This record gives sequence, C-alpha cells and structure tokens, in this order.
Amino acid sequence: MRIGILGPLEVHGSDGTPVAIGGGGPRALLVRLALAKGRVVSPATLCADLWPETPPADPTAALQSLVARLRRALDADAGVGRAAIGSRPTGYLLDLPPDAVDAWEFERLIGAAASADPVRAAALLREALALWRGDLPFDGPRLAELRLTAVEDLADTGATGLVPELTELCAAHPLRERAHVRLMRALCAEGRQAEALRVHERIRRALADELGSDPGQELREAHLAALRAESAPERGHVPARWTSFVGRETDLEQVGLRLRDHRLVTLTGPGGVGKTRLALEVAARLPVRAWVVELGAVTDPDRVVPAVLALLGRPSVGVLPEPGPADAVDRLLEVIADRRMVLVLDNCEHLVDAVAVLVDRLLSRTAAVRVLATSREPLGLTGEALHPVSTLDSTAQVALFADRASAVRPGFAVTPDVERVCRELDGLPLAIELAAARLRSMTPEQLAERIGDRFRLLDRGDRTAAARHRTLRAVVDWSWDLLADGERGLLARLSVFVGGATAEAVGRVCVDGDPLDLLSALVDKSLAVVAEHDGDVRYGLLATVREYAAEKLGTGTAAVRDRHAECFAAWAETAEPRVRGQDQRRWLARLDLERGNLDAALDHALATGRADLALRLFTARLWPWFVRGARREMAERAEAVLRAVGPEAPAGLEDAHALVLLANGEGGLVPGLDDVLDRIVHPALFAAWTVGAWMPADPLRYATALAGRFAASPDPWLGAFGHLMHGIVAAEMTPGGTPSAERHLRDALAGFDRAGDRWGRTFACYELSVVLDNRGDAPGAAAALDDSRASGAVLGGDDVLLGPVMLLTTSARLRARAGRLDDAEAELDLAGRAAERTGAVALARVLHARAEVARHRGDWAAADRWLDESWAVVRAVGPADDVQPTPHFLALLHTTAADVLGRLGRVEEARDRHRVALELSATILDGPVRALVVENAARWCIDHGFPEQAAAALGAAAALRGVEDTLDPDVLALRARCVRALGEAGYRTARERGGREPVALAAIESR
Repeated sequence: MRIGILGPLEVHGSDGTPVAIGGGGPRALLVRLALAKGRVVSPATLCADLWPETPPADPTAALQSLVARLRRALDADAGVGRAAIGSRPTGYLLDLPPDAVDAWEFERLIGAAASADPVRAAALLREALALWRGDLPFDGPRLAELRLTAVEDLADTGATGLVPELTELCAAHPLRERAHVRLMRALCAEGRQAEALRVHERIRRALADELGSDPGQELREAHLAALRAESAPERGHVPARWTSFVGRETDLEQVGLRLRDHRLVTLTGPGGVGKTRLALEVAARLPVRAWVVELGAVTDPDRVVPAVLALLGRPSVGVLPEPGPADAVDRLLEVIADRRMVLVLDNCEHLVDAVAVLVDRLLSRTAAVRVLATSREPLGLTGEALHPVSTLDSTAQVALFADRASAVRPGFAVTPDVERVCRELDGLPLAIELAAARLRSMTPEQLAERIGDRFRLLDRGDRTAAARHRTLRAVVDWSWDLLADGERGLLARLSVFVGGATAEAVGRVCVDGDPLDLLSALVDKSLAVVAEHDGDVRYGLLATVREYAAEKLGTGTAAVRDRHAECFAAWAETAEPRVRGQDQRRWLARLDLERGNLDAALDHALATGRADLALRLFTARLWPWFVRGARREMAERAEAVLRAVGPEAPAGLEDAHALVLLANGEGGLVPGLDDVLDRIVHPALFAAWTVGAWMPADPLRYATALAGRFAASPDPWLGAFGHLMHGIVAAEMTPGGTPSAERHLRDALAGFDRAGDRWGRTFACYELSVVLDNRGDAPGAAAALDDSRASGAVLGGDDVLLGPVMLLTTSARLRARAGRLDDAEAELDLAGRAAERTGAVALARVLHARAEVARHRGDWAAADRWLDESWAVVRAVGPADDVQPTPHFLALLHTTAADVLGRLGRVEEARDRHRVALELSATILDGPVRALVVENAARWCIDHGFPEQAAAALGAAAALRGVEDTLDPDVLALRARCVRALGEAGYRTARERGGREPVALAAIESR
C-alpha cells in the first residue's frame, strides 16, 4: 500500500489501484496517523487533534467508529485495513513499511542528503522534492519548513535551474533571508546580476518596513558579490546536441543513479554503440555542473592532464616550460580545489593507464568531484562502477533509423527492409545512422540488398566527426589497433563461431591451452560479448565485428574451420545420448544454443567433401531434431547431405546414409533400404514411422520387429522405447490388443522414469491415456493425459510427435465426451494459442476439435463452420510446410464432416465424405481411428435404411478398437436403434458377422 499526504490525500493498493477513502473523518484520521511516522498515538491525542473545538458527546466511541470506517475502506479495496491501522494498548498507529508513506520517504531522503557529498545530496534532494504534489491537505508547518530548507540546500549543492523555484519560494516568504541569498546566487550564476540586485533591494526594504532590521551578514555578502559581478562557479562545459536522442531512457536513469552512488562510473561498450552520446545526455541532466573532456584526439598520455586543464580555462601555455605530468596534476588539483563538479572523460580506451592514474589522484585528493568516463574497456580502478552500454533493442533501432532517415528522405516510411537493415547492423547506433544517411541516394530495398557488404556500404559519415567515427570500418579499425598480437589472433579465429561458444570450445578450436585470459581481454575491450545461459558462459561477437574478424583471418580460415567442424561433430555425438536422460531439457537447450555452430560445421564438411564428417554431424542431430519437432530443418539438411554425398552410401557408412535417406522421406524410393534398416537400432526409425515420414513394405512386421530390437537392447532407454513401440503396435494395429498395450506402456513408463527422460514419459502417458479411453476407463484416461501434459510442460517445446496441440485437443475431446463442454472449449483456447507457434496442421487440428465440441452441443451449423475453417487451413498447406496432414487426420476430417453434413440434411455431400473417409482409413493401421470412421458410416447406414449393415459396421468397429465403446453416447444411441430395427438376436447376428469397412462402403455406394 502507498499513502500520499504531500498534496491531496492519495491511497493506492499494492497493485497500484486507487483506494477511495470516503468522509472527512476517516481521511483526517489517516493523515494524523501518517504524521506520527509509525508511532502510537493515544486516543486522547487523536480526539484532541480531530475535534479541537467541538468534540462529540462520546469522543472515545466516535474515534472507534472512525477507526472502523477507515479499516473497512482499506479492506474493501486493498484488503489490509486491520493490518495497516494497528491497535496497541496505548492507542493506534499506521503500521506500514518505511517507504509506504510519501512524507516518511521525504524525511528519509532529506536526512540522507545531509551527510552526503554535493553530487549525491543534489540527487537525493531532487528525489525528495519530487514527492510533493501540491499544497498539504492539513496544517503541517514542520513538513513545509523541511521543504523550504530542501530547496535552499539543493541550491547550495551547486545545482542549476532553480531560479523559478527560488523565486516562488521568496514570493511566498518575503522575509526569509536564506532563500533570497540562494536566489541572488542563482541569478548571478546565470549572468543576471541586475535582477539579483533588485531581489536584494526588495528584501532590504521588507526587513526595514516589517521588522525594523538590517540584512544579515550572508545577505550582505551576496549583495557585495552581485555588485562585483561575481558569479557562482563556472556553468560547466557540455557540448550542445543538435540531433534527437533515441532509445536510451533506461540507461539515462541507471547512469544517473550510479553517479549518485559512486564517484567513478565508466560507460563501456563497442565502438559506435553510443557511449559518448549517452554521457553527454547524462551530463546535461546532472544537478551539478559537468565538464566534458574529449580525449579521442589526444595521442600522448602526458597530454591528458593538460587537456583537462585547457577545458577548465587554465591552459598549460606560456613563456615558461610546460610542467611535467606530476606538476600538471598538482596544478589541476589547485584549479579544481573544492569545486562541486562532474568531470566527463570521453574516449579513454587508448589512454587507459594515464586516465586511470589521473582519476585515482583526483578522487583521492578531492571530495566534491565525480568522474564519468567512456571507454571500450574499464579503467580498472577499485571502486569503479561499470555500466555496459548495449546495442539498441528492436524498437529503438527502427525509431533511430526513422528519425535520421526522415531528415534526408522526405516522406520516408518504415518497411520490413528497414527492420532487416537494423537487425543486420546489430542495433549499433552509429552504423544505423550511417545506413540512414545512404537513403539520400538509395531506397530501403536497395540498402537491404547490399547490407551484407556493410564495410563498403557504410563508408560515408559526418564530415565533422572524428576520423574513427566517419565509417564503419574506421570504428572497428580503432579497436583492432589497440589489441595485442595474441588478442588479434584469437579475435580473428573467433569469427568461425556462429552464435558464440563456450570457453572449452574456443580452446579446442582457436588456441592451444586455456583461452580465458585472452577472452577476458577481448570482453574488457568490448570486442567480444559474454552471456550466461543456464550456468554456461558463452563468448561471441557482434555481426559487424565477426565480419571484420573473418577478413583478418584470411588464409588461416580453412584450418580453423576444420578444427571447428571436428570439435562440434564430437560435441554433437556427446550431446545426443544426453538428450535421453536426466539432463534432457538442459541438453536440448544447449543444442538450440549451438545450432549455428552445428550448421556451420555441417556446411563446411559438405563444402570440403568430408562425407564421413557430414554424416556424423547429421546423425548426431537426428533424434534431437525429432524431439524438437524440427522436421523441415531436418529434411532440408538431409537433402543437402544427399546432394553432396550422393544416393549411394560411401563404404562403411551405410547405416548413417540410410538414416539420412529416411530423414529425407526417400525410404520408399530406395531399393533394399528395408534390409539396411532392419539391422539398425535408432529411435529415429520409430519417429519416422510414427509421423508417416516413411512406410515400410510390411508395416506391421516392421513395427513388431523394430520394437523387438529396441526391447532386446542392453541400453535401458532403448528397452523402454521397445515397450513403448510394442504398446502402440498392440493398441493401434492389433485387434484385441488393449490388455497387451496397457502392460507394455506401463513398462515403458517405468523405464523412461528410470532413465529420467521426460519426453519418453510424455509420450508413454499419452498413449496410455488413449488405451484407457478405448477400454472405457475415462477417469484413468484423463489422469494419464494430465500426467503427460505435466511432463511435457517441464520439457517445453512444440514437438511435432507429441506437442501441446495434440495433448490439449485430446484433453478437450475427453472433456467433451464427459459432458464438460465449457472445460473443453477452455482447453481449445489454449490449444489455439499453441497452434500459432506450431503451424498450419496444428491449427487445423484445433479447428477440427472445435467442430467435435460443437457436435456434442448439438450445434451442427457451428460444427459445419469450424470444419470449413479447418479444411481451408488444410488446403493452404504447401509442400514447404514443416508438417503435412496425415491420412489419419484427413480420415478424421472427412468422417466428422460426413456426420455433420448428414445431420444438416446434405445427403449427397455426406455420402461422398463417408466414402473418402472409408477409403483413407483402409490405408492406415490405426485401429481406433478406423473404428471411429466405421462407426460414423454405421450411423449413415441406419439413417438411410440399412440396419443390418449398420450393426455389422459396429461389430467391425469393436474389432478394430479391440474393445466395445461403452462411453460415447452417440454410439450407444446408434446401437439401440439397430436393436429396435433388428431385434436383439438380429442385431447380435449382424454384429458378429462384422465385415469391416467394405460392408459399410457397399451400403453407401448402393444408395
């Protein structure tokens, strides 16, 4: 809760919502308790303060009533009434944290400023004064006096821009000498001595007329200073900025706070990131005077101190010999003396040692000086506070480009090409400004097409800028020239990494030995960037620096890239088995981080004809690709490998080559591939079979054999995989296989739990939920599905084999069948949001599931609309999409549409859909899906006078599912209709005769 009494009374809850306190009594009570600063106030004192003239007949009862009303008001909106208005044996108090009341915070800041140095005191006083929002809602002479004193104390710190406030203060207090003295000094500091003299004359007369007294000593001294045209210390030197400042508001605030708390703050970052501009903006907003010393043009370390002296108006020139460095520092200290100031030392990186010595002397021998430095590396002093200046975020990048481009190209508008240019330039402000300037002669599209050659493109800058800032290459040249030989060598070799690397990888690829010292030096000099991901520290380069470093690597590129490719092949082979165990999520995240390096390594292996290395790199990533659902990426890389390696397997690499063919979806096109795959034990075979990426000649034999090979493996994880596959084969491909399926799936679940594989647990629980649902155990199915969802949530990702869309749509169907239609819709809302990340087929599944829920509601028109939307998405799926609609899903879409169309009386359309659904189901081995298609066909049969065929189709459906559906109310109703039409004996005979789809299909075709 926050309470404001420094202005109109305001109360806000913990979430920032205003809290209404009605009635004058409760408001007065709250203010009175706030003024007590957390101390207990006795009932007698409260009554006397609240009713000073006409107390109520029973003051104690009236006070208790006010307390109760105030608590109710606070409880209604913030829920803290009784806790905030505390009771003690001796009275009441406002029991809140010290920063909950603005008046309490105001006094704390004033107290802290009293013992602070001028710079920090100025910041604290400004923060305190900013809490005042207007006139006090009560008579508070002590707080009012504190505010007046704070304004006067702020003026004493050397803060500028106070003339308006002091003028207002003096008008309200015409006899207050201390305020008039500060106003006169502020006016003199702005060169307005005549006005200062008029202020003195006005108060001199007021003192004489009102008090019969003369001005005090401080006022007389201020008058004498004004007569002598003396001013306050110099106003400082901050160069004017004549372009807008974009995108650094947070940095401005943070650097200001750091300068308040530290005497030395250094802005670090790569060249062109905007350190100088940020320092100038900070300096211009400081409450004390700032002096900006540009050191970029100073090349001799001995000239650093003279450069500062020259700016302060004490140049080291004359007829006498110039002083040495030590004498110059002493002279500078004499010039500064006790002046309150911030010294901004800009561009220190090439003079780090000399600047560090100077700053150390200044800060150790003065009390009122603070230093703000900009440098591509820290000064390295104890107590130095660093503020790394990062590149601009995407919004600020585009805003800066638009601002600068509008100045050179009338009618400029932001386009995707502009956003691309900004991304390619790493968000470096200088590079963005150079690029925007090129719009004088180019379009954004032309600029985007050429941005890959950034150093040639961005070669024309501001003619008045320092040479190192006129072109993009000059910016990086400046940093390169400051590096030692070893640092240059490492920087050049780092260019082979894509997306950064760990120190271990850098050591294997770039140096012989530990690279940490050299990496640290490059980070300190703002040429390498460092980031931490899940406990791993990674080092990388901005794209601009990486391109420059690659040029410097030159003839050594091939050898370093060879080492890089070998390094990441070995790393990928180490990572692959860890994706199956306890650290699965962490290793999947690491694979995501190393994707750029793994792609670069594979590209290099293909380009240099290293088939063995390319196949190692590909097969090591195969299972993680499946787990992550990256089928499109996997297929594209497989195609690239096959183009380079050829359709025939290199000697000794037949197994790896077969896996590439499988990943590329060409398994059915290669004679003899089944024989090769029959000896391979790799989980990718299961994944490819599951998603329909490859269909062997005899699917049931193949699946059973593969499950057996998995189960026989000494690897416990592969053994669990064997049970998982046996369970799926039993559930979906084996009539009556439900008991066996459940047993195998529970064994798989136990095995995956022992291995710590969350993905395996997710899949096994999902398949178990399907099996339990088929045998009529709705609660068990729901529990298994919830378990699957929980495991998948821990793992994260949008795995195509089993992602959030599949889990949520299945959950929605279970809830809909149980009559929980609103819960089903809520699940589909979540599934819809997940589908936005996953792709078109996922969205089509969600829309189909919405149609299913509408069917359960009996809203056939809505179901038809949802199906139309699902069909529209399916038709829009192109060959380049990651995921294609499977025959399973198309069969479901057709059968659902057939049922809905039949309910709407569109008989011919319904018959056509049933026919297609039955034909599609004949091509798949998924028993439950085929059963659903046949059940819907059975409904069509009985609706159109074929009860025997309907009963036979229900028998076929039960055989396909392996158990009779006793849950679906539609199926139960259909069974009852068949019994009424045929009698119990006739229904049983027709059902046992069974048939399968052809029975229903013949009936539909005969219509």
